[in-house]
Amino acid sequence: MTTSFRERSGLRWIRADLHLHTPASEDYAEPDISYLDILKEAEQRGLELIAFTDHNSVYGYEQFQREVEFLRTLCNAGRLTAEERTRFEEYDRLLARITILPGFEFTSHYGAHILGIFPPNKPLSLIEATLIQLGVPADRLKEGACGIPDTRHVTDAYEIIARAGGLVIAAHANGPNGVITETLRMGTSGQARVAATQSQYLSALEFINYYTDHDKFTSPAFYNGKTDHYERRMFCIQGSDAHRLRRLSDHEIHAWHKHGIGDRYIELLMPDNSFEALQELFGSKDFDRVRVPKRDQKQWEVDALRFGATSERQILCNIESNADAAAALWKDVAALANMGGGVLTVGCEPGGQVLGVARPDVVSEALRQSIETNLEQQPYISFELISYEGRDVLRVEVKADSLPPYLSKDGVVYVRRDNKTVVANRSEMMQLCRRALAEDGNLTSEDDGLEMPRSGVEIVDDQYRGGIWYYEVRDLRTTAGVTRDKAQGLWAYAISRHEDLREKRIDLHSQVRWRGQLGVWRAYRQGNRIKYDLVHRDANGVITRVFYGVSDWGLGDDWANLLDPREEEVETVPANYENGMSPLFLADDEQEIPNLPDLSMPWGERRYRWRGRGGLLRIFLDENGLVRFDLAMKNKDNDSYQEFPRVPLAKLTEAWLSLIRVPRPRTGIEVVSAAPGEDNEWRYVFRDLRTGDSSGAPWRMQDIKAGTVREYAARMFQQDVPVEEARVRWWGNIGYMRPMRSQVDLLYRDEHGVDHFFYAARRDELQGEWRDLLEIYGEL
Repeated sequence: MTTSFRERSGLRWIRADLHLHTPASEDYAEPDISYLDILKEAEQRGLELIAFTDHNSVYGYEQFQREVEFLRTLCNAGRLTAEERTRFEEYDRLLARITILPGFEFTSHYGAHILGIFPPNKPLSLIEATLIQLGVPADRLKEGACGIPDTRHVTDAYEIIARAGGLVIAAHANGPNGVITETLRMGTSGQARVAATQSQYLSALEFINYYTDHDKFTSPAFYNGKTDHYERRMFCIQGSDAHRLRRLSDHEIHAWHKHGIGDRYIELLMPDNSFEALQELFGSKDFDRVRVPKRDQKQWEVDALRFGATSERQILCNIESNADAAAALWKDVAALANMGGGVLTVGCEPGGQVLGVARPDVVSEALRQSIETNLEQQPYISFELISYEGRDVLRVEVKADSLPPYLSKDGVVYVRRDNKTVVANRSEMMQLCRRALAEDGNLTSEDDGLEMPRSGVEIVDDQYRGGIWYYEVRDLRTTAGVTRDKAQGLWAYAISRHEDLREKRIDLHSQVRWRGQLGVWRAYRQGNRIKYDLVHRDANGVITRVFYGVSDWGLGDDWANLLDPREEEVETVPANYENGMSPLFLADDEQEIPNLPDLSMPWGERRYRWRGRGGLLRIFLDENGLVRFDLAMKNKDNDSYQEFPRVPLAKLTEAWLSLIRVPRPRTGIEVVSAAPGEDNEWRYVFRDLRTGDSSGAPWRMQDIKAGTVREYAARMFQQDVPVEEARVRWWGNIGYMRPMRSQVDLLYRDEHGVDHFFYAARRDELQGEWRDLLEIYGEL
C-alpha cells in the first residue's frame, strides 16, 4: 500500500540527476572544466542530489574528494591563498546544499550499461573492489574507459553491485547500450529481457525519450506491472548522461553527448537529499513519489538562453506584469521581424530568476496594441503560455510575413546586434533593403541563371562592427552569421581566403583558370578527396561569386566540364598554391595537386550489395507504383551470377528481406517526417541517431536556429525529395550523397520503396554496411 498524504508530513520534492560524468570519463566533451564548475552548474539547475557515474571508474569522485580535502587541510593550517580561500568557501557553500554520491557506469559483457550508486561514506577502495569483481582490470580503474572486454553479464552485475551496498539502475535502458535495446538487438529470448528488467536487485530503469517512445518493451508504460511475465512494477526515471556542463547548441547536435547537467532531471518526494532517503524510496512501492518532468523543445530553448547560449532570434526578458512594461517591448518585436522572425520569451532572463508572468492577458494585449500603435507594418505574432520551472512564461512568436524593413512610425529601424535591440546602421539598412528586393523579385543580376554548386561555402557579406568583422557564411545549404574566431573547418578556411582577397594579398584574376564565365581557382587534396575553389564572373569580367571547398558531388554539367581535364578548352590549373593554403584546412601531408583528377567514378553509379550468395542491385517503383527489386544469385561453383529483375515484394522470402533491411547508422540526424501544415508551412520531426531521441513535436523552419544541423537537414530534405538517382552512389538499397571531410549524408530505401535520409553522419563512427559503403567507393 502506498503512503498516504497524511503520512507524508516532512517530505518535499527534491530535484535530482543521478547520471553525470566528469572529466575522468575518457569521452567527456569538456576535459578542462573543474569539479567546482560542475557543482555550480548543478546549483543553477536547482539540483540537490547528484551522482558522479564515470565509465567503469570512481576516479572522478576521488579527484573531487581529494581537491576538497586538500583545501580543507590548507584551511586548517591557515595556508590558503586568496584564490584558494574563495574556491574552498564556494565548495563549502555548495556541499551544504547538494549531496554528491559516488558511483560508476559499468559496461557489461555484451555492452549494456549499468549505473551503480553508493553512499558518500562508502570507502572508494571498496567501490573499486566491486569494479574489479565486475571484471574491470585493476590497472584500468583510473582510465574511465567506455569499453572493457570480458566483464560480467548483466544479471550477475546487478547482484554484485546490490550486495556491495549500491543502488542498481539500468542506464538509458531503451537507448544505445541499454539493457532493453541490447536484448532486442541481439535477438535474445524473452526470458533474458525479463531477467534484465525485473531483477530483484534492480532499483530503477532509466529511459531516454521518456514521453515519446511508445513501442513495446522500450516504453516506460510497459513496466507498470500489468504485463504477463513483467509483473514487478519498476521505478522508471530519466538521467542526463551529461558529458558536458551545458546542453549543446543545435548546430552541434550531431556531436557526442548533447545533454548537460540537469537537462533530464527527476523530482523525488523525500525527507532530505541523502542516499538513505533515496534508497528507502527505491525500496518502497511509492511510485507516485517520483516525477519525471515533461519538457519540449521550447523549454530547451529557454534553458539554453538562460545558461549561456546566444541567439539573435531569441530574446529573454523579465518585466513587471503591467501594461506599461509590456508596451515597451514593441522594439524587440520589430527587431526580430527585421531579422526574419524569432521568439520573445517574457518572464525570465539570461542567468536570472524565473519570475513568470502574473497577468499574461494584460501583457499580451498591451504588447499587441503597442505594436499596432508604433509600427508602420505589423508582423504576425502569436502568444503561447508555457510552463517553465513551475512558472507561467509568455512565449511571443514573431513571424515576418511582409518585406523588410519593419519601420517605426517615426522612421526608425530596429535590428538585433550582439544580443541587443539597436537602431540599424547604414550597412544593416542596405542588407535589409537588398533582402527585400531579392524576395520581391526586383533584384536581378547577370548571374541569376548560375547553377549553384551543392557543396562548399560562399562568403555572402561581411560587416565591420565594434572592431570585429562579422561574416555571413552560406555553406550552399544554410546561411549563418559568424566571427572569424568562432568559425571552424571549412568556414574558417573560407573566411581566411576572403580576408586575403579583401586586403588584396592575392591577385585572384591572375590565378583563376577560366572557361567562359566559370573558373577554377585552386584544386587541393583533402584526405582522399579533391576539393575546388570555384569562381564566377559577369559579362564585363568582374568576379561576382567565389565558392570554397566544393567537391565534385552535385555539380552541374557546366561546372563538371570545367573540372574535366579532357576538355580541351580548359586551361591549366595554376601550378602552385602551396604558400596560399590555410593551415586550418589542410593536414601536413596534404599537398596542392598540379593536375585535375579524372572524374571516372560517376555519381548515380550502382553496385550489387551481397550477403552470402544473394545480391541486391536496386529497389524501385514500376509504372503502376508497385515496389520491384532487381536481385541476383551467385552460382555455387564460380563467381558468375544470375540476375532476377523486377521481382515483386510478395515473392521475397525472409532471407531476402534480411538482406534488404539495414539498421540505421548510429550517427547523424534523420528526418523522420516532413509535411506542410494548414498554414502551408513545412513541419519536421527529427531523430538524433546517436541517442535515438526524437524531437517529438514538429518543428517549423522558422523555429530552427540558423546554421544548425537541423536546419541543414530540413533544407537538404526539401532538395533531396524526390530522390534524384544521379546524385547518389548506390550499394544495393543504401547510398551516400554530399561527402564532406568528416561527415556524409546517407540514404536508405526500405522494402516498401520508402526513402530514409540520414544527414551529417560522422564518417569515423559509421559501422557495418554503412562503413562498407564508403570503403567500396574509396571514401575511407
